[in-house]
Parts: sequence; structure tokens; C-alpha cells
Amino acid sequence: MSLYSRTEDNAQSLKVLNTTEKNSVDKYDWDNTLIVDGASTVAGAQGYTTAARRTIFIDEVEATLAENKERGLTAPGWWEYMTYTDASGKTRHKAQHLVAFGSAPANTADLDDAVAADVTSTITISAQPADVTGAADPVTDTFSVTATASVGTLTYQWQRQTPTGTRWTNVTDGGVWSGSLTDTLTITAGAKADWDGYSFRVKITGSAGGTEVISDPARLTFA
Repeated sequence: MSLYSRTEDNAQSLKVLNTTEKNSVDKYDWDNTLIVDGASTVAGAQGYTTAARRTIFIDEVEATLAENKERGLTAPGWWEYMTYTDASGKTRHKAQHLVAFGSAPANTADLDDAVAADVTSTITISAQPADVTGAADPVTDTFSVTATASVGTLTYQWQRQTPTGTRWTNVTDGGVWSGSLTDTLTITAGAKADWDGYSFRVKITGSAGGTEVISDPARLTFA
């Protein structure tokens, strides 16, 4: 693979060296200032809340997997890939094909497995979060899920929805919340009137690139 470059005024350019190793791929601004080295976080643009943008390589086998096609990674070569949570709490994917190959070198078990599946990977929820009748003030309640992945380990992101709302918001640890990135979400302290009728669910992804699954919602109410 020969050196490939794209340069635009006041835009980004991409340098891809003669390798499929992610450490050899850097992204530069128009004035050659390094702005990305691997994964990064982008916020506040195009209506999304947060986004991880990275450059990844897809080989011929990976390009055939449904897990990758679901992300828009549909052909061998280099891709710029972004995933983010939109304002309604849904996971979105954007992929741009940067360099195509007639015969792409094998790329199994590389460093971007959490994005590009190397093999078919299935995430299964065996126990959904259950509705909770809350305790008296101060509130101390938990929601949990049981899930497994056929390949790799699991990553969790709990979300909440107001009693009259239609959108889901990511829960972040701190304040009354803990365990938002684990299989068990805990709410402690706070008045029960603040949380009566809230619903909770969890989005689950895997380190092997399996398609994301979302649990059933569970509701917190007080007698």
C-alpha cells in the first residue's frame, strides 16, 4: 500500500503509511497540527452530543460481517468512522471510505476490535432490568442486567427517561448515580419525588465489535 494523502484548506488531511497498524495513522489539521492520534472525543457539532472519531482498517473477511455492515463498514480498506449518541439517546454511526483495496491484507485481532468485528459476535441479554418499587427517602435503589457475549467482553451505558419524556439520556456517574458503565446502576440519596416514574435502560456493546443491544426499560415508582 503506497502513501495516501488528502489535503484541504481549513480542513483535515489524512496520512496513511504503508501499514495496517493503527499507531501509524495520524490525522492533521490544515496547518499540520496533530489533532487526533487514535480515538478522540468531539462534542457540540451537527446535533450530536459526543462522538468518538477514529481511523480503522477493514479486511476482506471483516467487510462481509453483518456486525460491520450495520456500522456502514461495507468494503475492505481504510475508513474514518464515528459513533455517537444522538439527542434522543440512540446510537448512530457514520463511516467514510478513505482508501479501497483490490486485495486487502488480513487484519484479524487488531487494536480496533471494539469498532470492527473480526468474527461474528453475538450479545445476549438473559435477565432484563426489573421494575423497582422504591424505598422511602432517602432513595437507594438499583437496576441490573445480565448479559453475555459470544466473543469478547461487554461494555455498558445506562440511560434514563423522565416520566413524561420520549427521549433517553445517558447516565453519568456522580451525584446520586453510580455504576452507569457497569451491569448495575445504583441511585442513592435524593428525594423520591425527584425520581418517581423515571424509566431506565442499558445499551450494551462488546470488545469484539458485536452489534449493540438495548435492554427493556424498567420503571422506578414509589408506593
